[in-house]
Amino acid sequence: MTDADPTPESLLPDLKKELGAECEGLPDQYLLAFLNWKPSVSRASTRFRSFKKWKSADENRGIFDETLRLSKDPELERVVRSEVFVAPPNLYTKAGGPVVIGRFRNNDMTDGRTVDDVCRMAYYTVDRLLQLPETREHGITLVHDLRGFDPSRNANIQIPKKLFGAMIGQFPVKIKGVYICHAPFIFYGFFKIVSLFMGKKLRERIHFCDNFEEIGTVHNILDPNDLLTEMGGTLEFSIKDWVEEQKAKEQSEGFSSLTNL
Repeated sequence: MTDADPTPESLLPDLKKELGAECEGLPDQYLLAFLNWKPSVSRASTRFRSFKKWKSADENRGIFDETLRLSKDPELERVVRSEVFVAPPNLYTKAGGPVVIGRFRNNDMTDGRTVDDVCRMAYYTVDRLLQLPETREHGITLVHDLRGFDPSRNANIQIPKKLFGAMIGQFPVKIKGVYICHAPFIFYGFFKIVSLFMGKKLRERIHFCDNFEEIGTVHNILDPNDLLTEMGGTLEFSIKDWVEEQKAKEQSEGFSSLTNL
């Protein structure tokens, strides 16, 4: 964005006018989430309406609503604690955007979790990130550690189908890039199917890396030393502490979540 471009704040009155009664009584922060995604009244209003329609659809009832709280849902907490997706608070790209680490080997579909449970875990993580100014400005970058991936145990084709259906076209989230590291040969067949659910723009932002170092040396996205210790970096991360921090925020005054829309 250049100095001549309109800011999300400057476009807010026009967005309110466009949405009219649809946004009556809604705090500005929620509308700004859509303008931060795209500083265009037309694009932001269309995404707002798409998001509301997706959220209220019968198949999504009980999926993305006020029940999406670690303090309210023990199963959500259990799945989040399995660390399939984590967003360490001190991990950023060189541009300043947050990084999500994916470890599909932790997604044990034989332990009783359902497709909806896994999707709720992902939605919760993204919803928390969307409250950060760094996310609104720089978007999200995903780094997948595919060591130990077993499609018979860790995958269900309905999971990416649902997630991409929500994230691409509904959520006001900018996915800046996806870096898939240490992918076993068997993953490529799975990915070929999954890519059918992606849009062209997202497919163009996906990069396969032989190792974690390539994220820095080839793509110059982040310093590999900033990654988790198990990935060869220096970053320590406690999912237990992160969960407790989110629970405290959920109980605090002024808690913000797109589930409130």
